[in-house]
Amino acid sequence: MTLQQSETPGREMIERWINQNVEVGKSSEELEKTLFVYGNEAHSLSKTSTGEWVIEPQAVSQVVVFRKEEQVEQINMCRACGLDYSSFKEAIQCCAYLE
Repeated sequence: MTLQQSETPGREMIERWINQNVEVGKSSEELEKTLFVYGNEAHSLSKTSTGEWVIEPQAVSQVVVFRKEEQVEQINMCRACGLDYSSFKEAIQCCAYLE
């Protein structure tokens, strides 16, 4: 994967998400136009004509996320990158900064 922008924590998580999804066989079409939210920052994912991924910042002043009640229950999916795991512990450790 080739990205053109400088690294920030949000961009690092986006790159990790891209790499993990490419490794499990997701196509470029499936990944393109994905919207990422990190804090009050939003970014979309697209590819250039040369095949490089570009993380484009989206102009937002405030981000509000509403969750459905059925989504509040404990799930074995990383809330940062969206990958599924066999246990809740593995899911919360996925994108956590642990030593």
